[in-house]
Amino acid sequence: MGMVVLLATLVGCSTSETNNNCTGSSQCGDGNGRNEEAKPTASLELEKVTAELKDGIPIERKNALDDSTSEKGSGRGVHIDVTAKNLGKAPAFISKATMTFRKSGYPEPCYGIGGQLLTTATYGFIIPDSQPAEAATDGRPRLHKVPFSLSKELTHEIPPNKYEKFTLTVGPETIVEGGNPWFGVLDITLEHDGGQKLKIGPIAVVDSGGNPAFFPDWRKGKAPWYIEEEQVAGCTKRNAEMVSEVMRTPKLVPSKEFSSLDAALAKYL
Repeated sequence: MGMVVLLATLVGCSTSETNNNCTGSSQCGDGNGRNEEAKPTASLELEKVTAELKDGIPIERKNALDDSTSEKGSGRGVHIDVTAKNLGKAPAFISKATMTFRKSGYPEPCYGIGGQLLTTATYGFIIPDSQPAEAATDGRPRLHKVPFSLSKELTHEIPPNKYEKFTLTVGPETIVEGGNPWFGVLDITLEHDGGQKLKIGPIAVVDSGGNPAFFPDWRKGKAPWYIEEEQVAGCTKRNAEMVSEVMRTPKLVPSKEFSSLDAALAKYL
């Protein structure tokens, strides 16, 4: 993707503040004989963004029929790693991150699989179970109504002329046993230094889901997709078309698993 650059510039002064006949901050001082442009500024630039499934997401598994029985542990989830550099002479303070979703939801269910286990995951950005969804032709909601945004306050400082990498995690509130993986196409906006914004994306991600017939398989040390023969005629082809359409999004950064899902579904097109 192309390099994104955003400068956190200082506000220019007025003639009355300097008592000079100046026309802008490049000519007028700050009232103390100094140029505004001589003050240190922060210059935040996106260096790299990647996304993949990694361990470390706190989870709690419950039986849908017995809430008193639960098991806590750690699971895999979507991690988005952002590397940014501050090219300026002053620290850059990142105060807020917002994810805006272009697409969000679940591939069409192609298998009659279900169960009683529910897994609740704790992400930095959680897609709530109550997020409004669009009704599919058969009445089952699969895709969320978009666009929608999720925001989180941050406290992150990047020193002058330094690189910093930080991670944002995102995923659905609940994973249902037998349910398909969640996927999303999103943009990230980082607010810093008085409301300046650095925009990142679009990024396509997908999680593991809870479907034993359709999931990223790490048993061989990699993440190819295990996809069983469909029980609903034409279902896998429709999912392949949806994923292929996402992959054609201009300047898209797909996660490793989303790219491998596209490759695995290509034979159904």
